[in-house]
Amino acid sequence: MGNEEVESVEIRAVSEQRFRAHVVWARGPGWLPPIKEVEWLEIEPARVFGTIFLDLTDKDLHSAVLAPDLAGRYRGVDIIQDHASIREAVERTAVSMARVHNDYDNERAQGDQKPLVDFFAKVAKENKLHERFKYLRDSLSAIAAKRLIEVAMRWYENQDGSYIEQFQTTGFDARVWELYLWAVLREAGHRVEQPKPAPDFLARGIVGDFYVEATTSNPPPANQVVPLPTTEEDIFEYVHNYLPTRFSGRLWEKLNKKGYWTREGLDLTIPFVIAIQDFHYPLSMTWSQSALYEYLYGVRIEDVEIEGKMQRVEVPVAQIKWGTKEFPSGFFKLPESEHVSAVAFNAAGTLTKFNRMGVAAGMGDPRVAVKHEGRRFSEENTGVEEAFSQMVTLGYEEDWIDGFTVFHNPNALNPLPFEAFPGAAHVFEEDGLRKQVFPAGHLVSSTTEIVSHH
Repeated sequence: MGNEEVESVEIRAVSEQRFRAHVVWARGPGWLPPIKEVEWLEIEPARVFGTIFLDLTDKDLHSAVLAPDLAGRYRGVDIIQDHASIREAVERTAVSMARVHNDYDNERAQGDQKPLVDFFAKVAKENKLHERFKYLRDSLSAIAAKRLIEVAMRWYENQDGSYIEQFQTTGFDARVWELYLWAVLREAGHRVEQPKPAPDFLARGIVGDFYVEATTSNPPPANQVVPLPTTEEDIFEYVHNYLPTRFSGRLWEKLNKKGYWTREGLDLTIPFVIAIQDFHYPLSMTWSQSALYEYLYGVRIEDVEIEGKMQRVEVPVAQIKWGTKEFPSGFFKLPESEHVSAVAFNAAGTLTKFNRMGVAAGMGDPRVAVKHEGRRFSEENTGVEEAFSQMVTLGYEEDWIDGFTVFHNPNALNPLPFEAFPGAAHVFEEDGLRKQVFPAGHLVSSTTEIVSHH
């Protein structure tokens, strides 16, 4: 063995974003918690990864080497303990990475891997495929999202047997939203299970367990489409009366599925979260969050002049009327809603998010430039909104949780801890008043511009 010729290989330092894009899907709280990663290494192209981390309990320095198993899932193949310094850790980890690289198939074979599923292999006729699926599959400008989703889906369970078919056809947006939520839960350090047949996720972590059920507001029939408003009066009607109808139906549907909190095998003592996304019309998300706030709590925030000064006040809203529809406002006041601990929302939880995260992880094409701009809260945590404009490049910093808001039910039987979604904004009730807590830099709204250079 001592005279064995070892192939020379280049090992380079990489960003946390690139490492995380490949590996976060495999993580759970059982993986050496609590730790703080300090260095990330790679043998290109994503053949072997290494990470050096500090065990926060005993302050010892360790490292791990990861490689894709034969099904393409990145898993630990070596744990190296008790390094004396970062330099020593890098050197010892690099030696192990080179060894894995030089005996690749043997080193990464785990013995229990499932066959690799190609989520992009066509399962329906071309004319049945969703337009955004075809864009993701074929467009150079979406190559980063496609590569990231290919890596992620190797870990995703085809829970009801229809995921791939729906991902390619009628349920594309809903399935992307589920995948986004899964990424958020993984990033937060939860071990994520997918109960059969529902709800979508059971998250297990150090703050306790909770369920997450995903749902989406989908496009109405063509003859019922409401175009985006242009005048101030139309915007008011759209936000306060129309948009709540897009949320109420889906939330009401989930509320009436009492099986969620009566089904045998489900734990009725842990929080139950509904995560909803608005895909009903392009750019409608601009106003979705304020409409959701209003519908959930039955109050509207308006600018009112009081003693010569404009002040923001809450105005109770009992009923919502749109056309022939009329229904009570205040989802959290409805019978049985006490079983719903919180409702979560993120206007940024879309395919575009996957594309930015993929570009930041080095999965994009050099011919494609991506620009992210919009408004976010100040990094100084002053509560002031600021405009931002950034090019998305390798190492660009963005988290899955960015822009995520959790609306807590004041009447919940099982309240959700704020720590379940670290980095999220939280809306809650205290002494009968709604309060909002935003992390520094919280994303308010944004657009992404993609420029292809052929």
